[in-house]
Amino acid sequence: MSSELRENELTTLKVIAETLNQSNDLHAMLSVVLDRLLEITGLSAGWIFLSESKGEYVCSADSGLPPALAIEEKKPMREGVCWCIEKFWSGRLTSAVNIMECKRLEDSITLKRGDTKGITHHATVPLKAGEETFGLLNVAAPGKTKFTEEELALLSSVAFQIGTAIKRMKLYEAQQHRAEEFARLDVASRELKKLNDIETFPEQAAHKIKDIFGFTFAELYIKTTGVLTDSPQLIPEVAEEHISSILTEAEKRKEVIFTEDAHRKVAAIPLLSGEETAGFLLAGMDRSCKIPGEIFSALAGHLTLAMENAKLHKMRQEISVMEERNRLARDLHDSVTQTLFSLSLTAKGAKNIYKHEQGIKETFEDLQQMAQTALTEMRSLILQLKPPGLEDGVITALKKYGSNLGMQVHAHVEGVAPIPEKVEEALWRIGQEALNNTCKHGDTSDVFADLKLTKENVRLIVKDNGRGFNSEKTYRSAGLTGMIERAEELQGTVKINSGPGRGTEIIADFPVNGGI
Repeated sequence: MSSELRENELTTLKVIAETLNQSNDLHAMLSVVLDRLLEITGLSAGWIFLSESKGEYVCSADSGLPPALAIEEKKPMREGVCWCIEKFWSGRLTSAVNIMECKRLEDSITLKRGDTKGITHHATVPLKAGEETFGLLNVAAPGKTKFTEEELALLSSVAFQIGTAIKRMKLYEAQQHRAEEFARLDVASRELKKLNDIETFPEQAAHKIKDIFGFTFAELYIKTTGVLTDSPQLIPEVAEEHISSILTEAEKRKEVIFTEDAHRKVAAIPLLSGEETAGFLLAGMDRSCKIPGEIFSALAGHLTLAMENAKLHKMRQEISVMEERNRLARDLHDSVTQTLFSLSLTAKGAKNIYKHEQGIKETFEDLQQMAQTALTEMRSLILQLKPPGLEDGVITALKKYGSNLGMQVHAHVEGVAPIPEKVEEALWRIGQEALNNTCKHGDTSDVFADLKLTKENVRLIVKDNGRGFNSEKTYRSAGLTGMIERAEELQGTVKINSGPGRGTEIIADFPVNGGI
């Protein structure tokens, strides 16, 4: 190689290197580099194809295209497959190729698309950096059907510089994208911390995550005692059996599982609490979405923590309610109950003083009876605020409550299974109302309470052999309506069987996981 050629080559490489370092915008950089390359080498046309995967390519930069290739907003450069692209995809194009007939130009001549400016061939050089390939550099000139070894060596050096710059820019873009995703993760974390209602947590959390990350859909599944409780949203575009399949795989592998089709991909993200899976986030996104896996893992951690915080918030609220009930029960016992008791004693004493005055005596007897009745009802209210023995089970609590009402509760329990707190409280309140009704209207002191437990269901039957009533007419009284509404809140049912002279039977059924 002559010193003049060597000097020209070094000048070209120096100019190209300076150009490559002036921008972090890939497409703008490629256009400028291509213009400078043609200017320095004296070639008239060039174009760069970038291809990240087989079957897909884009003409990222071009310069000096003949009219036949520039027609219709460069349509011939955007559509179809040519020989150089096919060889690149097949792995046969690994170094600079001296001369290659251009299929795009041949098609343009055949279809009479316009003037080719005498260009029929081009040199093709793969853009590489180490083992990575990014696309092709094509250059041409009118009537040029051969490139010298020196020219190909120069084009290879330029292509290597371009490939290295592309890799640098892609790494920069990846870091920028990663920083943006972590910024979204920070926003999501702060928003999730605001969600304190565990009942609405799945729906609200899924909605916020969908908006923040730009997912096509997001669905949060909470796993409760082996059962998945989804948020109120629906995903009609994803088949139920497909959802079940990927959730099962995500739980088995304890990691994010991706599945995709021609239009989108779906991520199933397990929410891990220790070694257990507390739930799943199901997120849909475009196939082009490139959220790093570490973002999904971190998001799952934030979701699990926010969900646990929402559960603890609810527990704190329930404890506060219970503490307030206990305080109110103590206050009622220390004030109103003692006052009623004193009133009853005073009335009894006054009755003895005026026992020979029939009218006054009867008045004090009535007063004593009313005070005693009010005292009994107040004690009943205190027991409702602070149920005795509920910590030992609902049947034990009902027996003690019945005893305080002067009733005998004959209890029977069948089966062993944990009862969720909400269901147990509902059973207690329904049983209370049933005992109260028997005490006030049943004209009997014997009540039968049966509790049957299975893994799926819990049933409480409270039955008496008292006077009974016409359940068709009394079915919507306040007390009975309250029983029904309390059960419906937890997806349960209450059935009331009664009739004059036939006693009364209350049957309460709850699914163990209903509404929990």
